[in-house]
Amino acid sequence: MPSLSGGTFGGESLKLRSGSHYIKNLDDAVGLFDYMVRSGPLYSAIDFCKLIGVVVRMERPDVVISLYQKLELRRVPFDIYSFSILMKCYCRCHKLSFALSTFGKITKLGFQLDVVTFTTLLHGLCLQDRISEAVVLFDHMVETGFTPDVVTFNTLMNGLCMEGRVFEAVALVDRMVESGHQPNEITYGTIVNGLCKMGDTVSALNLLRKMEQTHIKPGVVIYNAIIDRLRKDGHHSHVQHLFTEMLEKGIMPDVLTYNCMIDGCCSHGKWSDAEQLLRDMIERNVHPNVVTFNVLINAFAKKGKVAEAEELYSEMLQRDIFPNTITYNSLIDGFCKHSRLDDAKRMFNLMVSKGCSPDIITVNTLIDGCSRAKKLDAGMKLLHEMSKRGLVPDTVSYSTLIHGFCQVGDLNAAQDLFQEMISHGVSPDIVTCGTLLNGFFNDRKIDKALEALEMFEVMQKSKMDLDTATYSIIIDGMCKSNKVDEAWDLFNSLPLNGVEPDVQTYTIMISSFVKEGNFLRAEELYAEMFRKGVVLDTFTYNSMVDGFCKQNRLDEARHMFDSMASKGCSPNLVTFSTLINGYCKARRVDDGLELFCEISRRGIVANTITYSTLIHGFCLVGDLNGALDIFQEMVSSGVCPDTITFHSMLTGLCSKEELQKAKAILEDLQKSTHGSSIGG
Repeated sequence: MPSLSGGTFGGESLKLRSGSHYIKNLDDAVGLFDYMVRSGPLYSAIDFCKLIGVVVRMERPDVVISLYQKLELRRVPFDIYSFSILMKCYCRCHKLSFALSTFGKITKLGFQLDVVTFTTLLHGLCLQDRISEAVVLFDHMVETGFTPDVVTFNTLMNGLCMEGRVFEAVALVDRMVESGHQPNEITYGTIVNGLCKMGDTVSALNLLRKMEQTHIKPGVVIYNAIIDRLRKDGHHSHVQHLFTEMLEKGIMPDVLTYNCMIDGCCSHGKWSDAEQLLRDMIERNVHPNVVTFNVLINAFAKKGKVAEAEELYSEMLQRDIFPNTITYNSLIDGFCKHSRLDDAKRMFNLMVSKGCSPDIITVNTLIDGCSRAKKLDAGMKLLHEMSKRGLVPDTVSYSTLIHGFCQVGDLNAAQDLFQEMISHGVSPDIVTCGTLLNGFFNDRKIDKALEALEMFEVMQKSKMDLDTATYSIIIDGMCKSNKVDEAWDLFNSLPLNGVEPDVQTYTIMISSFVKEGNFLRAEELYAEMFRKGVVLDTFTYNSMVDGFCKQNRLDEARHMFDSMASKGCSPNLVTFSTLINGYCKARRVDDGLELFCEISRRGIVANTITYSTLIHGFCLVGDLNGALDIFQEMVSSGVCPDTITFHSMLTGLCSKEELQKAKAILEDLQKSTHGSSIGG
């Protein structure tokens, strides 16, 4: 037998027939056992049980089983205590069939069963999630005249709670009291944990108060269970209150308590509180573990506080806490999401050099970073090198790169990768297909639009559950391909397919109807959104304002513009530019200018389209000085005029025979562009 460690075993003295022995580790125990087996006369079963009991306390049930098998071969007689130990070890090694066989052997050999024997088998059944059989065994035990003890009750309660049968466990507490046993801290802890797992923190807190009335002091484990559930449910103030209560009652929080508290603070953006908790636990000699730092690093990295996450990583190393895959994944994700791909790659290489194996999440995160940085060759290399790391690319791996290729307009590469994905047995999901559909439609080519529609038909015939986002992509693509009637038919069929249109779907249709002049239908859809409680966004308002402007219903457009704030929406530059354009076309340039002045007051920066629209408006009404003023402001603000701007200016000047000014503008144009393309 190879040298074996006894874990945290600190040594133990053992008195046998041959004298006293000091067992330092597992090797000593096994060596003494071998000596006892070879010795004559044979040692008693009691001596063997004493020695095996030491191995049990070393938490090596596998070795205990091996030793008992050797005793059985040498026909050393077993007593009921020996059989109970053997059953317990079989259960802990998840060898329930052997435990059941041993239970049968006890009966067959005529040994008197006891509560310990039944409880041991009950525990084994619960470990294997065979709770119903455990309940039957418990009832059989009672029926045959055995009185369960506190351990028996607690064992079955724990099994019931683990399976979510908490109310049965609570009923078992009543039976326990009827049997003359008082619930202890383990009993209450088991029920509290079960209640918390099912989300009933009210009952868990009530039970906590009941414990205090029965003078059973709840420990840190019970508080941890309730704090963890409250944290998961987002009740941060209740968590804080319970944590303070612990401290006031002298119950020392452990690392699990602090981990829950820190995670709760991070979830609510209380960064300074989270860091203070870390300092507090260190001051109280509660040693932070890898989970503590992972919670902090992950939260800081996700919120863009990458520098703070790096500092925490350095502190981990200083405290000899070894980062794991989760640590590195969080840092790599933080770097990738903040355009620090080189740092992400450096951390990836460091991870590997430290002997920490990247998982599929690590590689997918790095692939996403490459995709964001448009370094798709590097992303493809990572994909094809996965197998060398013992990893298999999944749907996320392929979908991320397909999205990247669609973003840069390389649809052929996206399609090739899609086919590779299928040929490798990786199933595309709704995200993969939606990404490719969106790419096809955005290409604005008829053949790609047809491919998208063919793909959509295949998706409809498959078992894939199409969601609102997917239908919105198709409807938008149809509208962009001038198939508004087909898009409208699909929109109306959504409820039949078990899908409800959302604000994006409605806005796509409203915008399309406005563009083709079907204003009545656009307004009907707008009204329908209100009736169905669909919350409008800025894009919806922009489409409606555009529709009113095109009909010269400018007062209604302005009213809608002004009402946006009360509906929780803020006008953006498109909203302003659309309404300014409406005013200018109606020759209400002063209203347009007033609106233009409001842009800067709201902290919005006007662009070339906004300036060009207003310049065109001034030229339209023959106010060339006004047009020139706006033109000069445009240039001085660093906004580059484009061909439309210059065309409006030159047309206006030429119509007023301001040829010298027109010539000066042309010369300015030549100087400003230095031979480059206008509006570049």
